[in-house]
Amino acid sequence: MGGRAKLSRRTFATGAAALFSAPAALAAPATRQVETSLGRLDIPAAPQRVVAIDSRIGLEQALAFDLPLVGYSHSRARPWVPVPADVPFLAAPPNLEQILMLAPDLILCPDSAPNSDWWPLARLPAIAPALPSNHRISWQENLTRLGGWLGREEVAVRIIAAHAEMIAAIRTRHRRAVERTLVAAVHYDAIKRRLLVRSAGTRYGLVMPAQVLAELGGREVGADRLGPNGEVTLDSFGDVLGAVDGILLIDFGDGGPQALAREPLWQRLPAVKAGRVETVAGNCTFGSLYTARYLARAWDALFARLSA
Repeated sequence: MGGRAKLSRRTFATGAAALFSAPAALAAPATRQVETSLGRLDIPAAPQRVVAIDSRIGLEQALAFDLPLVGYSHSRARPWVPVPADVPFLAAPPNLEQILMLAPDLILCPDSAPNSDWWPLARLPAIAPALPSNHRISWQENLTRLGGWLGREEVAVRIIAAHAEMIAAIRTRHRRAVERTLVAAVHYDAIKRRLLVRSAGTRYGLVMPAQVLAELGGREVGADRLGPNGEVTLDSFGDVLGAVDGILLIDFGDGGPQALAREPLWQRLPAVKAGRVETVAGNCTFGSLYTARYLARAWDALFARLSA
């Protein structure tokens, strides 16, 4: 049975019996009671076996808090995310039986689509307590919320403060460019021949390029100039991006930048003609601490171009 199916009573009972047949004399681990969107949960005070359903927010949060990971799903960890080599990449979409057999005592999962195959938050409590994240709030809010549930508030405060220092240093270096220029973070869909602009306010939620730019105090193309998912059709390149001073081009490794370079309407954009395009490798649309750091360096490089 794959991840799309519900755990049957028979399957769950068999798995649970195998996993929880320790002698009754063993003391139950200490727990914490927390309130989440799933209601009141009892979670382990010191988790020992954690599964991150999503390789972006959940995995990065688990690593930030140094949680003992036994697996993660959705997609392979990005190169800038320091996941240990011995933490396995699981089936994607997640296979609930596979997760059950890992015997997790805590699961991290986005609440994007609780009944979906990819983020089955509503079905996970049958295996272990599940703590949600939300892609429509900032990575700092998500980290603070998880830190509160875990009793690690001070760790979250330290992490966020250190990142804020990094952001402040970048803003100081490029204050004039940050305050006076209009920028855009984009990805090119070569099949549909359209740009996806990663501004805040589209259906994609509070995407990471927009979050980090907002931390810096920069200005982006408004979502009202874009399609519902941030799309810009080829014939609208000039209208939407003509006033943009600099572009952060996100390279998913799918040949997008190479295809985009062949488009005459892209080459006519003032920012492109002036060489004010910074390419950043990897899908950094969603994430947490490590993606925020990665994007901070990318925006730093773009604003350096604009300051030259």
